[in-house]
Amino acid sequence: MKGTRTLLSLAVGLAIASPSLHAASFSCPADSALTPIPVIQGIGGKSPLIPDGKFESAQSVTVKAVVTALGESINKGFYLQDLQGDDNPQTSDGIFVYLNDKNFASKYPDIKPGAEVCLEAKVEEYYNHTQLKPVVDSGAPRLQVLAQGSVPAAAPLRVLENETLARALERHEGMRVRLDADSALKVSRNFSYDYAAKRNNLVLSHQAPLMKPTQLHAADSKEAKALARANARNRVFLESDFKAADGKLPWLPGWDPEQGYLRIGDAPVNLDALVGYSYNEYRLIVPQDQVITAGDLLRTSDNDRQSAPARADGTDLRIGSFNVLNYFTSHSSVGGALNVLCKDQADADSAKGCNRGAKNLEDFQKQRAKIVNAITEMDADLLGLMEMENNGFDSHSAISDLVQSLNAQQKEADKQYAFVALPKALLGDERFFGGDAIMVAMIYRPAKLTPQGGASVITLPVQKYQDAKGVEKQASQRDSLVQSFTVEGSKEPLTLVVNHLKSKGSGCLENLDGKEPADLQGKCTEFRVSAAKVLGDAVNTLPGMVMLVGDLNSYAREDAIRVLTDYVPTEGQRKIVSASRTFLGEQVYEQTGSEVSKSYGLIDMNVRFNKEKAISYSYEAELGTLDYALANPALASKVVAVADWHINSFESNLFEYGRDFSGDMIKSGNPFSASDHDPIIVDLKLKEESNGGGGAMGALLLALLPLAWRRRRG
Repeated sequence: MKGTRTLLSLAVGLAIASPSLHAASFSCPADSALTPIPVIQGIGGKSPLIPDGKFESAQSVTVKAVVTALGESINKGFYLQDLQGDDNPQTSDGIFVYLNDKNFASKYPDIKPGAEVCLEAKVEEYYNHTQLKPVVDSGAPRLQVLAQGSVPAAAPLRVLENETLARALERHEGMRVRLDADSALKVSRNFSYDYAAKRNNLVLSHQAPLMKPTQLHAADSKEAKALARANARNRVFLESDFKAADGKLPWLPGWDPEQGYLRIGDAPVNLDALVGYSYNEYRLIVPQDQVITAGDLLRTSDNDRQSAPARADGTDLRIGSFNVLNYFTSHSSVGGALNVLCKDQADADSAKGCNRGAKNLEDFQKQRAKIVNAITEMDADLLGLMEMENNGFDSHSAISDLVQSLNAQQKEADKQYAFVALPKALLGDERFFGGDAIMVAMIYRPAKLTPQGGASVITLPVQKYQDAKGVEKQASQRDSLVQSFTVEGSKEPLTLVVNHLKSKGSGCLENLDGKEPADLQGKCTEFRVSAAKVLGDAVNTLPGMVMLVGDLNSYAREDAIRVLTDYVPTEGQRKIVSASRTFLGEQVYEQTGSEVSKSYGLIDMNVRFNKEKAISYSYEAELGTLDYALANPALASKVVAVADWHINSFESNLFEYGRDFSGDMIKSGNPFSASDHDPIIVDLKLKEESNGGGGAMGALLLALLPLAWRRRRG
């Protein structure tokens, strides 16, 4: 029990100090007049001493306890631990004392970890955080330091059976706790910032990283909403108490892109933290005296960094899909052509201009090294790419730069790549593929594949509408790239369709209020459904074996994916609908959105092979997949293996090539954090066995047959 632990740890090491009075009129009363911290905290989420409808207690309380840590940034004040505890695990033995003074540590140097203090305070609920606010007398808090000693041992953090993480944190609110293996808190978001404060933090969840609800359950379903609620109760921020320098993690000083990396699923242990609550989130706040090493990050071998998967037995062709996170060459230091949205070179060089990628040569070279190393290790024979700069197909284009760099690294001639270029008639100004700064692209190995005819485009809908102020708006998505190939040993053509649908954070007619939709799919769902309809109709007319790859900006059970794969409208089920006011070119596609009456029968090969482990992306501490390999039935039977190579989604985005918020961190050219999406890899067995020939032995017998006939006749 917490009370017993606290009593034993406090009975040792307290030395009586000369009384330190910060308010001359205050003297600590007899123990009978004190209020224990567990009584203040109570069992529920709010202190029982605060009346309903109020945020502060009517009367002050006097507390005697030991300082366990100082709060110098997130929560300015100090944390207290009760001297006795109440042997009740449902009530916290700790509480935070708020001092509205950023310089309190220098003003009151005797308030430090291990100090026994006595204070008079009001109990506050500050945005659901129970805390003490000292009563002030003549400008000074009514507070007395009684003795100096040692900090009580931290309580091991445990989530009890049938208990949420949120409840476990509430009953430890204000306490110093220790994370160990039995705490079972795993990294669910690997590094970012919270509420715009540049303080490095990450998110932990109990037992396993969180999954995106619509990755596992249909949008707007009871199951998806239940998982969303469960996820909200099963996460906690882990962060330092102060604003760390860019690229630094104070409690993990060995943190770096090569050896001291963190991955989603890791469990930090041997780490003390204070349980706090602010900005509607529970927080484990690590004090400045806490440091761990990479050896204190429990990690399974399956969750560690892996090399790209080896080709499955029987594989004769490998297809991949990779969002390369704004591979741009238009900055003047790099020397590439301007993209379709650039006004001039100054625009491309501006920090907020038309160039979404690297802003200097050094960063670009690092980005290119990471992307080239990743693609080389993927070893795909045919690869769809997203977020290539839309700056043409000549020698000054981004796609040409990537292929030249790739080929310089390929050791064997049959590993060389070429890129698919669209006919000029399909390009804007005979140069640009669509009107966005980014485009989809395709590279292939001529030694393995021969293009069958020219490349073509599936034009996707645009949406034209007026916003709430009557301003004309247009929403669009990248058109899809199509190329068919002849493959040796296969009688049927192989066609790859590369796609990048509208993002979830965009603006569309159906989201004029700017709010996040309640169905958990993000914005522009209906517009992605319109794209799925156009894609499905086009793909189903293509002959032979067809695979649709790319970043579809939809999780596995969201509307656009279901329309492309297995949606069956049923009575009582939520209907999937398309967007209104959509156009294909200048022709109206749908003036009014309509209910979708069918799906297109493509097969999600990643889900078929990997089920809930099909993951390519992490967002807001939840995992899912936005990247797909959807096959028609003719090709699905040829697939022998599918894998997401987790080089990005499980890693820290501060390991990417860019310098924003990473300070003087030494960047690595390794493939990890090359992008923000994991590449997907699909192995195919296309060559058919020779009928009646017995494979290789049959071929040998046929080759020897003329010799046998000559010998018999002689």
